[in-house]
Amino acid sequence: MRKIISVVIGVLGSGFLCGAYASDSRAFNEGNTTVDLGLGTLSGQTKERVYDPSSGHKDSQLNWRFKNAAIIKGGVEWQVLPQISLGASGWATLGKRGGVMNDYDWEDENQSSWTSKSYHPSTELNRANQFDLNMKYWFLNDDGTRLGAMLGYQQTRYRFSAYGGDYNYNNGQYVGELPSDLLAITYRQTFKTPYLGLLANYRYQRWEVGGSLKYSAWGKASDLDEHYLTDTTFVSKIDKQTFYSLSLSAGYYLTENAKLYLEGVWSRNLNKKGWSRYDDRDVGIQDAAYNSAGIENYSLMGSVGLRYTF
Repeated sequence: MRKIISVVIGVLGSGFLCGAYASDSRAFNEGNTTVDLGLGTLSGQTKERVYDPSSGHKDSQLNWRFKNAAIIKGGVEWQVLPQISLGASGWATLGKRGGVMNDYDWEDENQSSWTSKSYHPSTELNRANQFDLNMKYWFLNDDGTRLGAMLGYQQTRYRFSAYGGDYNYNNGQYVGELPSDLLAITYRQTFKTPYLGLLANYRYQRWEVGGSLKYSAWGKASDLDEHYLTDTTFVSKIDKQTFYSLSLSAGYYLTENAKLYLEGVWSRNLNKKGWSRYDDRDVGIQDAAYNSAGIENYSLMGSVGLRYTF
């Protein structure tokens, strides 16, 4: 972490030389404050895994998938110095969205395919949201091109519920269907991610294109899984999780200060093993172990919005 910060400081330091040169030309954006409001959709999949800590064998995996959840997003950015800006942004889902959850178990380590499975088509993404705080340094900031680096922190949360479903347990020995209104599992997942990033924008007349790349190897993830039919709770925590995100945008300036834009953002948290604890109240068993849980997530967001500078 210290080495990476030293590299960023070196890049920012060299950027002061570029900033001194760029200060002779008109700034890319002469306004001091920019506000942003947009609407869009969010799709993705989040995964939770359970491992045998002694052998590393994957015992269970739950895949929570959703598509085209409506979101509202917004942000504000302050140009505190010619080369430095501070930003705050976020998004949240607008109501619930239907999804699908598949639950797989591998109870026999000698069998490569799953031994038990349940399918839950009556699954809901109850809500999801994110906030992002960042500082950007623009080491090139002229009237056509802008290049910069950023340091930030974001937190993302997902909440799911799975109802009813079909099950096939113990290689087909127990097969059946649950009532569609019966709450089977709820799942909460949270990502806390400090990150580094790079940014680029290019403007030609009224058109502008841009993008950003975020990276982190210091994220923390946690989840809470409630199995109501077996009265069991699973809690997991992950450290030093790898995250990366890529965003691309294209916009058109309706006026010198107002821009209509389209944006796409793809993000992923890579699977990482961590600590977990379970409490089986049905049989009165509690246990905790390291390297017994895994958390993973990816998402794709598309949005249209209006950005105004004053």
